[in-house]
Amino acid sequence: MSESPATIAILIGTPAGARLLASGTERDAARAAELFLLRLPSRALPAPLWVQCGDRVAGDRLTAYLADFQAERVRERDGMTTPGF
Repeated sequence: MSESPATIAILIGTPAGARLLASGTERDAARAAELFLLRLPSRALPAPLWVQCGDRVAGDRLTAYLADFQAERVRERDGMTTPGF
């Protein structure tokens, strides 16, 4: 019997309510969350999010990545990015 990969669940809070995303891989989870966060109005960022995963290291890595992703969008929104960097 083969083991299926652990599902990664990401809960993202929005002004309209919470959204639950689930993926079978870390890469798919990150991409799904990125696409969802890109569709949120920038004024809703940073959105609270929680990552649940059987692999704590992967969960921590995803949480940090998505926090950085949102921080970059907030800097863009607030005009705090430097061209060329």
